[in-house]
Formats: sequence, C-alpha cells, structure tokens
Amino acid sequence: MIERTISKRFISLSQDFKVLIATGARQVGKTTLLNQLKTADRSYVTLDSRPALDLARNDQEMFFILNPVPCIIDEIQRAPELMLKIKETVDSDSRKSQIWLTGSQKPRLMKHVSETLAGRVVEIEMFPLSQAEKQGNPYRPSFYPSFDGKAPSVWDMKETLGNVVLGGYPELQFIQPGSRADWFSSYISTYLLGDIRSSENNVDIDIDDFHRLLRILAARTAEPINYSSIAAEAGISAYKIKMLISRLASYGIIYLLPPYSGNTLKSIVRTPRMHFTDTGLCCHLLGIEDADGLLKHPLAGRIFESYAVGELIRNARNNGDFAQFYFYREELMKKGAEEPEIDLIKEKSGVLYPIEIKLNATPVLGMARWFERLPEDRRGMGTIVCMGKEKTMLSRDVLVMPVSMI
Repeated sequence: MIERTISKRFISLSQDFKVLIATGARQVGKTTLLNQLKTADRSYVTLDSRPALDLARNDQEMFFILNPVPCIIDEIQRAPELMLKIKETVDSDSRKSQIWLTGSQKPRLMKHVSETLAGRVVEIEMFPLSQAEKQGNPYRPSFYPSFDGKAPSVWDMKETLGNVVLGGYPELQFIQPGSRADWFSSYISTYLLGDIRSSENNVDIDIDDFHRLLRILAARTAEPINYSSIAAEAGISAYKIKMLISRLASYGIIYLLPPYSGNTLKSIVRTPRMHFTDTGLCCHLLGIEDADGLLKHPLAGRIFESYAVGELIRNARNNGDFAQFYFYREELMKKGAEEPEIDLIKEKSGVLYPIEIKLNATPVLGMARWFERLPEDRRGMGTIVCMGKEKTMLSRDVLVMPVSMI
C-alpha cells in the first residue's frame, strides 16, 4: 500500500467541511484513498453500479435510506440529480464530513457542485503518484530552494529515468512491465475516449483519430500550444482540436502552463505551454518502453522537463501550497538570436523562484543565465533541476537540485 501525501490534508479538511470531493484523472487512486481513510461507520456506494445509479437518478430518498450518512459516493458526476438531495441532507445535520464524493469529468461535475453545494463542499484534486510517494516519503514538504548542506540524490540515474517512463498511475506500479502497454491502450480507449464522448457538448471523434491526436500531443510535450498546427497534422478542425485539448486539460491528462508576463516592456510569449501530467502515458504514446529507450529518444529532454514540471506542481498541490506556476520566454525580432527562456517560475507571496530543468548530470552556471530577466526586487533563489548526484550550490543564489529529491 502506497501512502498518499494528500491523506493528512484530506483528514484535516474533513473537520471543517460537510462535503469533500476528490477530483482528478481516472485511475489516480481517488476511490482507494477514500476507502483507506474511512472508518467502519461510513458506507460506500459507487454509481458505476447500475442499480445504485438508477436509484440515485430516480429515487433519491431511497438512495440515502440505503446509503445513510456518513457515506462515500463514487463517480458522482454520473447522477447530477443527486446533488439537491445531498444539499438537503447535509443542511439538516450540523455534523462535518458527512459525505465524501469522488468524480471525474471535472467540467460537468464542478458545474453541478457550484450550483448546489456552494459553501458546503471543498474540492481536493488528486494526481498520479508523486516520486516522493513512490519513495516512501509522502510528507516531503513543498519545494522551495534553500541550501542546508549537501545531500545525495534519492535515486540513481537509471531509477529516475525508469520512473519517468513508468509514470504515476498506481495500478501500473504492481503489474509486469510487459503488460503496461496494454494497460495504457485500455485506459485511452475506455476511460479517456469514453469520457470525451459522454461529456456535455460531447466531441465526436473516431478512436483512430483520437489515438493519432494523443501521439501528436505527446510529441509536443513541453512546447507552446499551436492549435492550427496540431489541427493540420491531425486532420481535424482547429475548433474541435481546441475542444479536445480543453477536455484533456480538465480531465488532468495534460497541463497548460501559462506564460509569465509581469514585465510588459518585453515581447513576452502569450501562448500556454503544454505538459503531459503523467510522463508514463507520454512515453507510451511515443513508443518508449524503458530508461535506455528514453535516453536515445530525440524528445528525451522535453519529456524530462514535463516530468520535473509535473513533480513540482503536484508536490505543491498535494501539500496544500497554491503557489502560481509559469514559464518565461521572450520573442526577439532579431533573426537567429537566442530567445531568453526560463522553464518554470514558482511564485509565492510576490517572490519569483526561477527554475531551469536539464537532462544533464553536470550543470553549469550558464544554464541559469536568463534568471536575471526577472525583476531583481522580486527574484528569489534560482534552481537548476537536473540528473546531478547531489544537492549543491553553483553560486550564492543558484541551487542545483537532483530531480529525484523534489
């Protein structure tokens, strides 16, 4: 059993809210977590069960007679008709933590939640397993650069790259390597495509076109989104591409990292940069099966960047740290000139922490040369996240951080 970072936060929030809802991509462990945390008096029902779903849609009174509070209701987005009864139920009782919900298809789900349960519910977003959770250190604090002495990398290079390829879906941690491709193929065809086809304002797309689109997106991880270019390559209209990408982002499959534009005097890129939330899925779509295959792949650097970005963001969110994340890039008019770029900026309490991500074991100070583009009075310590063997300093304000220690 893998202990999840978010467990303590979930229990803490349950003391203050009547309804808690765990959201996130399919198969990230929402149901498993809630069943681990529940006490013996809390009932469980899943709306993936046809009898339970029919009851939730047609006889809400009987539904709660058979599933009294405190309870867990799994896949609540399948029965929005139940929301008003949930409101009525929790409003008639002063107790906290009455109902725990899980849900996918976030746009549809949160629309109904906001309409009926405002002020009564707190959302807890879940992600695939973090590397800290896989390392048995789930309560590693949210990362901010500091230097308190040298420390060795938690994983060696091969372990780290192997985990980039494996990804963080819990079920994949316990199946044979030869079965992972089958698991991902089933995940795409059943969960992802099924959710897109059944969503509100559903987007009709053929399974082959959907697989092709996902492969195109995987090949563009850690790149700015270009809808027209993707549409041309996929043979799908730009309008449909925008809807599909929006759905994939809302389902937690991809993350659209916004650009930092605090300095309006420069020609800042305005387009979000896309990262796959789980690099295991990205590697599967690109045909990468192991660490050696990753190292040989021409997109290895960008996949590694998406991995580090994903770890930094889930590390923060799992710990209840709602710092903002951006990337930075300037577009220069001078042809052939190198465009200033910072892979990630973490902003907290007005301080900007620049982060450069390199698939490199021997970082040099020149990799941090664009950190100075950020306003000096707001710039915090910078970090080079890399494959180095230990945490160390390159200068008084540039930290080297092995990626496996985030």
